[in-house]
Amino acid sequence: MTPSPANHDKDLPTLGELSEISIADYDEKKHEIKPKSYSLPERRKTEATQSRKSRLGTFKKSVKRQISGSLRSIGAYAGRIAKPANAYIRWNLLFTFLIFLFISSAIWIPVIPALNDFALEIVVIISIILHILWIIAILNALRYTWRLRRFAKHEIRLDNVKNETGLLVKHLVGLCVYKEPLELLMDTIDSIVTQPNARNKITVLVGMEGGTPDKDEKKRLLHEKYDLKFEKFIVTFHPRGLPGDIPGKCSNFNYAARTAVKILRADKNYPLEEYDNNVELLVTTGDCDSVFGDRYFDALEEDYWKISEKQRTYTVWQSPLFYCINLDQSPFFVRVTGLLRAFFMMGYLIPWNINTMSIFSLTLKLFEDGEYTHPGYQMDDIIALIRWSLAVRKKCVIRAIPVATLSGPTSGKNYIDEWYEWARQIRRWTIGAAEVFHYFAIKFFRLPVSVSFSFAAKFVFYYGFLLCIASVYSIIAPIVTPAMLNAVDHGVHGLVIPNNKCFMIIMFSFLGLQYIWFFIVFLVNYLCQPVFPRQTKDKTGIIRNIFHLLMTWPTLVMYCCVELVAFMEVTIRGKSVCSHNASKKDNLVAPTVSKQPDRMEV
Repeated sequence: MTPSPANHDKDLPTLGELSEISIADYDEKKHEIKPKSYSLPERRKTEATQSRKSRLGTFKKSVKRQISGSLRSIGAYAGRIAKPANAYIRWNLLFTFLIFLFISSAIWIPVIPALNDFALEIVVIISIILHILWIIAILNALRYTWRLRRFAKHEIRLDNVKNETGLLVKHLVGLCVYKEPLELLMDTIDSIVTQPNARNKITVLVGMEGGTPDKDEKKRLLHEKYDLKFEKFIVTFHPRGLPGDIPGKCSNFNYAARTAVKILRADKNYPLEEYDNNVELLVTTGDCDSVFGDRYFDALEEDYWKISEKQRTYTVWQSPLFYCINLDQSPFFVRVTGLLRAFFMMGYLIPWNINTMSIFSLTLKLFEDGEYTHPGYQMDDIIALIRWSLAVRKKCVIRAIPVATLSGPTSGKNYIDEWYEWARQIRRWTIGAAEVFHYFAIKFFRLPVSVSFSFAAKFVFYYGFLLCIASVYSIIAPIVTPAMLNAVDHGVHGLVIPNNKCFMIIMFSFLGLQYIWFFIVFLVNYLCQPVFPRQTKDKTGIIRNIFHLLMTWPTLVMYCCVELVAFMEVTIRGKSVCSHNASKKDNLVAPTVSKQPDRMEV
């Protein structure tokens, strides 16, 4: 490479010299005892010979000091050596055992002499606990709904924040894509283009798979449209077959993010950790079927400045996510699932610090300390909080950004296709949750005991009890428990509940109460619509809304059944079923204009 004639360029290494800064060289000298400042050198060298080496050596030391940990992660990433592990004997077996132990309790509790006197009361107590947890979720969801509506009227003044050090905040936004329509990806990127000051502070990263159809043409079109609209626009191709990678967003984003950070650090015009520049890069990950909320990044920065420097080291920011893209055109089971997921995010995931979902942000330091995303697992959002908690050896905190973001539900060309895509998505979520439980179990003792037990209880409750067991148990227990009591000649009565008729009245009352909670789920979605980006509305009519409300409980039962089958599948087939097979998003590209859709609108 021909050196630049400018004098100041002579003081900096070329890109070729930068690439020679090796991790091995750093590791060998890491523990070397260096002479103190007052020590005499062993021998003198001429000033002319020493000048160039001194400048380059100083720069190398600066880079190693600032990004030594990062170099180990991002330097020429070519996969990872996966640790040897049994593909079948895994901790998700314990998860599956707990699930089926609880469901079968309606059978084995009545036949145990010491417990059958309390069998009916146990079912009632479990139902009461479930409804108390629903009330907690409702209070949390209404609280976040109020925050969203109030923040919509709030004026963000970043020029008034207390920034004594002159810290410059920039953003790296990562989106991954495989076979999803290019128009859908562009729609997501367009929602980032409209963010305030996007041209000066936002870098967008698009991670494509090596097997993406027409990837070179798509890359050209993306660069052509967006190069001048962001500070940087980067497109990467995730190579197939990297050691330790499994197909999915985790491995794709892991490769893309490492590559992007390496590019930014090598760019002399990008002030990331070079010399005296004071920059904080916030990393945001999203999906290609998302619409970022209005002022997402300004709201993120405002909250960033509200907390202390120490808090930022273990904070992850999450905005409430609503599955409302073309939701009014979805069949009842897709729409109900979308409404429930948004409700549960505000009711449990964010306030209970269970896990992030789809679109979330964190500092680059925390991202790198957690070694980016794990390429050997399929669910980058569910596993993320555990990895970052391990990196800081304490509980990471999810802070809500009071800006609504939108995501697309599953979609299909016809009703059968809708069923298939809906069930496939649930299966993927369930298998991913089972794998994350295994990952958490093997890392259990690396966290403070209180943090580990607290997270385990919340994780098992949400992914095991609420999503997988509750609805099926509410059917099985009222029928099977009395039948088993009769089978062991005990009679259908308890210490407090006198007979089967009283028991059934109580259980039907709980079912009626459950529909009140379902109504509030629909109400929360309606109350949040005024703050949706692009003034998006769920235009579902009153009749269909009533029908969907009635079908909420059957939808949850079907959801639970799919999850049970998925848990059995991962138990029998082991690690081989773990891959990220994304659901189709073709029908989310644009709203259906025709009044004669190719699927039933029910």
